Amino acid sequence: KHGLELCRRYGAHHVGISKKYVGGKRLTDTSITFYVMRKGPDHGAESIPRTLELDYKDGRSLGLIATDVCEIGEQPIAFSVRGGNAMLGSHNRPGTVGLVFRSNGRDFLVTNAHVVTDPGVVPGLVSVRLPNGGSAMGRVITINDLTPQVLTSDAACVELAAGTVSSRMFRGIEIAMTGVSDFTLNDTRKFLFVSKEFIHAARWSAMVPGRAEITIAGQQKFCMNFHKLRLTHGSVGEGNSGSVVFCETQAGLLAVGLLFGGVSSLNEAWVFPIRRCLESVGVSAAFNLM
Repeated sequence: KHGLELCRRYGAHHVGISKKYVGGKRLTDTSITFYVMRKGPDHGAESIPRTLELDYKDGRSLGLIATDVCEIGEQPIAFSVRGGNAMLGSHNRPGTVGLVFRSNGRDFLVTNAHVVTDPGVVPGLVSVRLPNGGSAMGRVITINDLTPQVLTSDAACVELAAGTVSSRMFRGIEIAMTGVSDFTLNDTRKFLFVSKEFIHAARWSAMVPGRAEITIAGQQKFCMNFHKLRLTHGSVGEGNSGSVVFCETQAGLLAVGLLFGGVSSLNEAWVFPIRRCLESVGVSAAFNLM
């Protein structure tokens, strides 16, 4: 009832109820906790008392309750969808949000076509898991046709509600995507991708210009003109599809590929070039990167 008054009087960001901590040790006592930006006497408000009078709504009074002070250090923000978040396609299979971006006030994500639906099946709504445990629903607006026998791209663009994404950001990475790059033969750069709440690292191992057989949703297909990466940190497997592969530079993150499959026993990821994937679903202009 008196939360706003307490915040104004004692210079707190917000107040809550929690166990008291002393020297980093959690005590059994319940306290009224004042969450402040910075601890110290220079907040321009009254000093927080060691105890407060405790009253119940029915008029009972139980004397005094201890207070505690916790420093939060920065303004809290809402956690939005980022590249690397988990998602479910309309066929209820797991995948990964590849990258997210905002264009003309609208929010989008790019992932694999086979993450959002099965080959030859019109996609329905997809679901992205939010950090708070909820979910955001998305509508597929452009998608590669996966019915041909030979594939050179596997991409889909999904629109989410405006204000849902942290544009060009990846989960667990503090810098933003600033551009795209291409793989080269014998590429020596260190590559990363985010999936399953984990930052994976990989090295380039091969380019495949011809056909290679792959199974997508039980259907035998061929993919061609893709690159192979050998993981050096983490493991590749079910649910990693749709991840954007990028490298870190002083100017920001450069996206190079869209992970669509691989060989788990070899810890090997198969990746289509990102430029081709973005062009195939008509979103390259939104990045102004081509």
